[in-house]
Amino acid sequence: MVRVLVVEDSPLMRRVLTKMLQKSPFIKVIDYATNGQEAIEKVASLRPDVVTMDVEMPVLNGLEALKAIMRTCPTPVVMISTLTQRGAEITLKALSLGAVDFIPKPSAYSSELECIENEIIHKVLNAAKANIFVKKADSSIKHVTAKLSKRPLVRPNAIFIGVSTGGPKTLGEIIPYIKSDIGVPVFIVQHMPPNFTRQLALTLSERSSLLIKEAEKGEIVKPNTVYIAPGGKQMEITISSAKAVINIVDGPADLIYKPSVDYVGFSLAQYYKDRLVAIMLTGMGTDGAKAFAFIKKLGGFIIAEDQSTAVIFGMPKAVIDQGIADLILPCTSIAGTINSIFS
Repeated sequence: MVRVLVVEDSPLMRRVLTKMLQKSPFIKVIDYATNGQEAIEKVASLRPDVVTMDVEMPVLNGLEALKAIMRTCPTPVVMISTLTQRGAEITLKALSLGAVDFIPKPSAYSSELECIENEIIHKVLNAAKANIFVKKADSSIKHVTAKLSKRPLVRPNAIFIGVSTGGPKTLGEIIPYIKSDIGVPVFIVQHMPPNFTRQLALTLSERSSLLIKEAEKGEIVKPNTVYIAPGGKQMEITISSAKAVINIVDGPADLIYKPSVDYVGFSLAQYYKDRLVAIMLTGMGTDGAKAFAFIKKLGGFIIAEDQSTAVIFGMPKAVIDQGIADLILPCTSIAGTINSIFS
C-alpha cells in the first residue's frame, strides 16, 4: 500500500485529488497539509511514501517546501502542475530540485476525468518506486572523454536520447557536458506535454554551449544542435534535396506517448541506419524498446542508463533485458562516453 500525503490549500482540490487517488486499491491518503510549512512537518512525522505537492500556497510555497523536504527527509514528491507556460517553468524548476514527476492539476469538471485519474494514480504508484538518492554529476567531468570498453564499428552521424520520468534532471547532468563541437545532431524524446518541451530546451540552453531547441517542422538538421521533440506531437526525419529535414506530425492516434521514443527512434534508424548512437535513460514503461531493437538490428550502437542512477529503471531495463545494450553506464559517465566516441 502506497501511503500518500496530499499538500494542497484548496479544500475543493484536496477533495478531488483524494477521491481520485483512493479509487486505487493500492493507495491510501494518510493525511493532508494546507501549506508548505505544514507539509514539511507532516513529512517528518508521518513518513509518507509519496507527497503530492501544489505550488501556490500560503505561509510557504511548494518549491520552498520541496527544497526543505529533499534536504531534511528525502521523499518522492509529485508536483501538481498547470499545463501552461508558467506552469512548465515552475514544474521544471521543481524537477531540478528533486521532484520525481508532475501531474496535471485535476478538475472535477473535466471532460477527460477518467483519463486524468488513471494518469495520476499511475504516476503516484510509480513515484513510490523512484530512486531519489541518485548520484549527482561531478562538474569535473565537463568536456572530458572516457576510456571505453566498446566502441561503434563505424563513426556515428547522430545521437538519439529517449527519456521519461526523472528526465529533466538527468538530461541536465549530460547535455551541458557534451562538447560544443561534437559534430553531429542530437535528438531527444522526453515524455512531456505541449509547452513543457520548449521550456526544457530553454532550461538546458542556460547551461550548455550546444544550440538546444524544440524541433520545428521543415528545418534542416544541423550538427552541434540538440532537437527536442515537441510535446503532443511526433518527430520524424524526411529527405529533401539530399538533406535530412525534420517533420512534425500528429502521428497515429493509438500511441500512448506524444512524443514517442519508439516512433522517433524508428524514423531515425531508417535514415541513419548503422551510424546512430541511441541512449535510453530513466523512465517508466517500455516506450522505445522496440525502436532500440530495430536500431541494434541495423548496426546502431546502444547505451542504457545503469540502475544506480536511474530515477525509474523501467525504460533502460527494457533495453538491457533484450541483450542489445553495448554499454550500461551511470548517467554521470554518459557525457564523457559521448565525447570519447566523437573525439
